[in-house]
Amino acid sequence: MMLSRKFFLETKLLSYSTLGIIILVIISVWISGKESHRSLFQNSILSTSILAGAFFLFISLGLYSGLKLKDNIGNILTKDRLKKYSDNVPEINTFSFELPHVGDGIVAIITSVILWIVFSLVLVFLLYFLGLFFWSAVLLLAAMLYWIFFRALPMQSSF
Repeated sequence: MMLSRKFFLETKLLSYSTLGIIILVIISVWISGKESHRSLFQNSILSTSILAGAFFLFISLGLYSGLKLKDNIGNILTKDRLKKYSDNVPEINTFSFELPHVGDGIVAIITSVILWIVFSLVLVFLLYFLGLFFWSAVLLLAAMLYWIFFRALPMQSSF
């Protein structure tokens, strides 16, 4: 059975409604979890599962019925917006951290250097693994969303 009529959704309406749905699901799961004494982890798993199911249904039904998106957002990142956002970034030199005092003398200097090297190595490994996990998750999510919105659901700029 072929559907001859194409349905168009405006991208701006879809993004605003998606944000509203996410907020409503998280709030409703949190409110319902207060009475049943669920932990924060259980609430997050439940809300993520509900959102994943809703997203799967939206994409599946959209692909089945031939849903098309009307691009009414335009360019999201322009040079002017990037400059405006980069002016509001806080300075990095406001971070202060004091190491414990190890004393005076040559033993204290050697201990400080050894602690500095150990602390630096631990910090480098933690940042490496955290960055690797974070950026791989972000790139995977971006690739999935790119495929869904620009390959699976063809964009239409006008009727």
